[in-house]
Amino acid sequence: MKAVFGGIIVFYSACFPATIGRAEPISVQSADTLLSLNQKWAGGYKTKHTEAKLEITGSSTAAALTALADRTANITVIPRAIRFKETQACEAALGKRPTEFKVGVVGAAVFVHSNNPVTVLMYEELEGIFKGKFRNWKQLGGSDAPIVAYGVATNNAAGELFGEEVLNGKGLTNDVQIVSQETLFKAVAGNPNAIGFGAFTHANDVRALEIKRTYSSTPVRPSADDIANRIYPISRFLFAYLSPAADQSAGKTYLDWIRSDEGQQIAVQAGFYVLPNKWRTTP
Repeated sequence: MKAVFGGIIVFYSACFPATIGRAEPISVQSADTLLSLNQKWAGGYKTKHTEAKLEITGSSTAAALTALADRTANITVIPRAIRFKETQACEAALGKRPTEFKVGVVGAAVFVHSNNPVTVLMYEELEGIFKGKFRNWKQLGGSDAPIVAYGVATNNAAGELFGEEVLNGKGLTNDVQIVSQETLFKAVAGNPNAIGFGAFTHANDVRALEIKRTYSSTPVRPSADDIANRIYPISRFLFAYLSPAADQSAGKTYLDWIRSDEGQQIAVQAGFYVLPNKWRTTP
């Protein structure tokens, strides 16, 4: 496979045995936020399929889909579904819509100090906090105390999801402190007035809020099962698209392996969630 780091392309591949001959590599264009996951998938696949040739490259989501239409990638892996105009571009270039595969699930959680009396927030309130509309917990039914907001960077999967799903891609107010996941938990655990978003996990003195999309929605506290099954709202599928111009057999074999228990376990180790069997059916 190949990965791009600061303009340097690194290839990971193996020679085929002479009796098998040489085949074209599977070229995978990954969204940047999923590059590490795709590298891990390719590495895991190679341990069992030593004859496979995989090339993994990172780019923006839009560029990954353009690569599919331009025939410079056989597969693209992105953190959202393909959009109508992107589908049209692929159909115009390739004559057919790329085949869609769900390949995993990503989720993001919102954390407060365990002593914070606020237990549930809806999207509108979260947007208000992280866009600077709400600056005191009293505005949200909590104590009369200033809100101190933290978040992880949007160049990772959880941060990107929160920014697109909850904030509608509008960005954060300058008051929000962007920190690492580890620092996020330390900051929230050490300040009863803190709130932060990041990947879901457990930490001492920190509690994940129940979230609901709208006022009438049922609030859901994040758990691995509820994120995987898309019950918890701040979650979404990871998608792969296979070019109709590519080697369908080799590409589909690889994507089927990604959706197998072995491939999904690699996703879990990388911080994502298992794709339930009901969404692993062949397109």
